[in-house]
Amino acid sequence: MIQSKIAFLTEMGFVGKVPANHPNMRTEFAWMHALDADHYNIHLFGADKNLTGYDHVFIIFPKGKTFLSSEGSTLVNGVNPISELLRQDIVGRIKEKGNGSVHYVQEGPHWWYNDYEIADQIYFYNFLASCDSIFTHNDSDSYYYKGLFPNKKVRPIGTLMIDTLIRDIVPTKEDKAIIGGNFARWYGGFESYMIAGNFEVPIWAQTSHAMRENEGSIDNLTHLPRMMWCEWMAVLSTFKYGVHMMPTVAAGTFALNCAYFGIPCIGNQDVDTQLLCNPSLSVAVNDLEAARELAIRLKEDKEFYNNCSNTAKKHYHQFYSVEVWKENFKNQL
Repeated sequence: MIQSKIAFLTEMGFVGKVPANHPNMRTEFAWMHALDADHYNIHLFGADKNLTGYDHVFIIFPKGKTFLSSEGSTLVNGVNPISELLRQDIVGRIKEKGNGSVHYVQEGPHWWYNDYEIADQIYFYNFLASCDSIFTHNDSDSYYYKGLFPNKKVRPIGTLMIDTLIRDIVPTKEDKAIIGGNFARWYGGFESYMIAGNFEVPIWAQTSHAMRENEGSIDNLTHLPRMMWCEWMAVLSTFKYGVHMMPTVAAGTFALNCAYFGIPCIGNQDVDTQLLCNPSLSVAVNDLEAARELAIRLKEDKEFYNNCSNTAKKHYHQFYSVEVWKENFKNQL
């Protein structure tokens, strides 16, 4: 049990704790619940008199908005909505309130801030430098931050699920495949769709803000409606295969969700949840040849499928159960 008094600051508006029966238990909510942490809105931290006396304060800094093409050309003129926040001495002001260590928790890919205006890039770097330590999504992210801050403690926080509302779900494993994102470069939905086609079963996709116009007209692709996390997990439990060729390395919740139900998932080897839970199905994100061969093998080789399914469930409990996560986290503080 972690005894420290802990607070989280994010862009979400609520104040207080996250209960075990929260219907939208995304990974950041799971962290807060597991740590019995109090949550505050980062935009109001300066005026909140209750944000005081914490041993550890964890900041999930908003990603904000960028206005560049993939090659760095300006698409539209705009102001990053977090520019004003970046210019504040957040860490200093938190510590002035009598709080202890302040930690940055990675949000999105580590390169995201590279598309900020130059001044905001420097402000963001200075914010990271002012934090006592950095928690990353993956080992591959740790190498990046350790290169920038060789004398700072950097380590993965670990993606987490709280299964209070889903532990009674019995997977049905219908003959269908789920892909982990829409047809945008960020999610790699087109590549996932092409690989999933090798299963020769109906293909489904999630609906997100990145869903493209006319994506719904793609042959043999049905989109799930937007839903709360516990609803999503109930639907996910009915799938036999998962594919997530997402090039953007982030928290890896899709692979972890699949592993919970023993759904073999082909995906990006740079994502910890993918590599640890599906070691035989993890490939370099651009290695579609290897991904295709694995999809065919999963379809044709029942023993291989069962081994991958059993490994995913076993490794979920071995690496990502709440008890393991808490012990690992306690050792990281």
